[in-house]
Amino acid sequence: MIETVAIVESNRELSPGYRLLILDFPVNVLVRPGQFAMLKAHSSLEPLLRRALAVYKVYGPRRLGFLYQVLGRGTETLAQLATGGEVEALLPLGNSWPIESSSDKRALVVAGGIGSASLLMLCEELRTARADAHLFLGAASEQTMIGCGINDFQTLEIPLSITTDDGSLGERGFVTVPLERHLRDAEGSASTIYACGPWVMMKRVAEIAARFEVQCIVSLEAPMGCGFGVCVGCVVAVKSAGQSRYDSYRRVCTDGPIFDSETINWEVNAMH
Repeated sequence: MIETVAIVESNRELSPGYRLLILDFPVNVLVRPGQFAMLKAHSSLEPLLRRALAVYKVYGPRRLGFLYQVLGRGTETLAQLATGGEVEALLPLGNSWPIESSSDKRALVVAGGIGSASLLMLCEELRTARADAHLFLGAASEQTMIGCGINDFQTLEIPLSITTDDGSLGERGFVTVPLERHLRDAEGSASTIYACGPWVMMKRVAEIAARFEVQCIVSLEAPMGCGFGVCVGCVVAVKSAGQSRYDSYRRVCTDGPIFDSETINWEVNAMH
């Protein structure tokens, strides 16, 4: 884990409300797919806490990209940074996607909205490994899809299914629809699902995975204060034999953000 100040190389708007931030670091940073960083504009006094962002892409040993949606003060201050600006950074944090589990299975990658930020590096590794993979991208609209990095995913040449809520790009509807159809048509073929997106989407993906008896791995997002397990502000309920005990919860920052979907208590978390 490295705590440092990085320099903004670029901070480009991809579509309204979505940006790609590329940072230059003073030291080499080794990041695995699925890990994240805690970032904050160095010149900003408010908000006090850093914002958790998945590492989207590695451009070099000291150059990392972060795809983000501008929501709230933390990302608003990041959005105001110009080339040469400074960013406080703590990274790399969390665990990573267990890519080795896909060696004898088909990898089904499901991204909902800005959840795509956690999945590009996974897809790059799947392509490098020549894994049998299929990608499912869902977003509200074509403009949102552009902001969520569809152009980067298309360059990977992995078979791709696209859905938008308004039908402006690809199939109209939720991304879980073509996923379910794909599993039905696969007739029991061994698969592993990798998913990141809104809670309601991942809950539905977990239900589909359970019905078709395939492994499902998810990357969770939760409010974080520190990013390394001290504040306990990012806990999620997990399935446990205990009742309201410590082992009924896990910290997303240190125990995750990658979890097997079967360990998550989706019903309890949906109530929060």
